[in-house]
Amino acid sequence: MNKNSPLYKTRRAISKNRNFGVVYALYPQGLRRTLEFKAGLNTTLAEYATIIANLQVRYPQLAKRQESAKERAQGHLYAETFLGRRRYIPNIAYDGWNKRSFAECCAMNTPIQGTAADILKIALGRILEGLLERPWLRPLLQIHDEVLLKVPVDRITDATRFVKSCREAQPFQEFGVPIVAESVVEHRFGELHIVKVSL
Repeated sequence: MNKNSPLYKTRRAISKNRNFGVVYALYPQGLRRTLEFKAGLNTTLAEYATIIANLQVRYPQLAKRQESAKERAQGHLYAETFLGRRRYIPNIAYDGWNKRSFAECCAMNTPIQGTAADILKIALGRILEGLLERPWLRPLLQIHDEVLLKVPVDRITDATRFVKSCREAQPFQEFGVPIVAESVVEHRFGELHIVKVSL
């Protein structure tokens, strides 16, 4: 996907919400609501059903993993991240469809999004350890998988290299997927643009 394309944000929103929606067992109605809101996409329920079916055909193990995650959670009443952090979901044993289906989504979501949150916490720990040597670097806020920092203009390259190295380091031995962290900078939060540096 070309990040310089004027359609990049829309295409990214569609791809991200489609892929995560299917992984978390979103139904066509839910996928339609999400993509109408986040990407302005307006099409038929049949087309959303086709999108979901195509992904399930392309990734045949997906349905098995989803069922396995739900069964584990039903047996324990919690789901776990890869590192063992638990999310308790007692409603997975509930008879009512609404509460149980939401709990099932949590059971499928937690191993993925929860592990991603654990990975960010590990990276934040590395950043905090490096602050003593970098008193000019001031963490301000975490928003989902983003970290907002206040940095003097003459330290932007140093800060970018340091934070990028903390974010991209392998979080734990079993994790074999490369992590790519982008850095953006501007005087105001709403005007951020990408900064490229080599490590």
